[in-house]
Amino acid sequence: MNSECPDSGGLYIHIAYCRRKCIYCDFFSAGERVADWHRYVDALIAELTHRKNELPCPLLTVYVGGGTPSLMPAEEFQRLADALRPYSGSVTEFTIEVNPDDVCEEKLMVWKDAGVNRLSIGIQTFDDTLLKTIGRRHDGEVARRALKLARQYFDNLSVDLMYGLPGQTTDIFKKDLEETMKIRPEHISAYSLMFEPGTALTLLRDKGKVQEVDDRMAEEMYLMLVRELTRMGYEHYEISNFALPGRRSRHNSSYWRQKPYLGIGPSAHSYDGERTRKANRADLRGYLDCMAPLSVGSDLSIEDITDREYLSDEELREEYLLTRLRTREGVDLLDFKRRFGEPEYRRLLSRADRWIKDGSVTIDETHLALTENSILISDSIIIDLA
Repeated sequence: MNSECPDSGGLYIHIAYCRRKCIYCDFFSAGERVADWHRYVDALIAELTHRKNELPCPLLTVYVGGGTPSLMPAEEFQRLADALRPYSGSVTEFTIEVNPDDVCEEKLMVWKDAGVNRLSIGIQTFDDTLLKTIGRRHDGEVARRALKLARQYFDNLSVDLMYGLPGQTTDIFKKDLEETMKIRPEHISAYSLMFEPGTALTLLRDKGKVQEVDDRMAEEMYLMLVRELTRMGYEHYEISNFALPGRRSRHNSSYWRQKPYLGIGPSAHSYDGERTRKANRADLRGYLDCMAPLSVGSDLSIEDITDREYLSDEELREEYLLTRLRTREGVDLLDFKRRFGEPEYRRLLSRADRWIKDGSVTIDETHLALTENSILISDSIIIDLA
């Protein structure tokens, strides 16, 4: 077991408002112009209070995501954080996702005073042309200023970068890495652009107004990413994530290790660590209408806006392999055998044999893992093994 990511449970809080939606994004959000922040925070607090018995014990991580959490007015964020205090005594990592153009001294002080100890800053790229192409609100200079200012208040920063953007080249991506290294964040998440169904970006591609980056160039960017960050002392601990020693994302690591978490807010997901998954529906009005009576003590059931799923043995095994094989440590073979039995353990080893022989997968007495060189074909290997 990785000592940096002990057994933990997490709380995810979804903030469902954006000033402007990025054209590649398929996460649930509504426009800031419809935001009733006080009512929204009332609803979150009501749900948290109603579902407090579902909180993992101990609760070790809190993650505020979105949407754009950094849009939340300072006084409303403080009110939300105050409501968390009765449950957060054991929390070791409290993250908020931040847009660069929302970073100012007032909010940084509020976040810090509220108990936040980690910022996840959505830079994506420092190139102004690319930022306009993907619909980001900030420009490169705003991103640089935000990182410098954030560093004055926080010693745990995570930066989001993207590669494979329309018009992006390996030279542009190299400059993004160089700019990022000027601040040397503790954590970097780097994602290849995905053309998700129903997004504005996919519509533009289908109309011929945006061209996808060639697969070979995207692969070159990824290999550069791995090479340069490894050289700079970062640990490549998950396919898309890199961290300085001791600075892995504890919250996300709990997802990859099937630990329990509670999600509150519209579209938020929860998992009990065993077989039950819950998902609040992506319905802002329905969520607020349901939570309003709860906030005054009504017995209205939250199940009215929640879908529930019970995982079969096969689904549990597949999820285990799909998530564990993305990580540096890979599959804990003893744990896999304990969870799923000797026949499935033998079946896994049999399926892995050809990948072990061609050097794509390594195995020892305790773990089965992808090699660094096989990351580019990881999807094929993971699907085959799962």
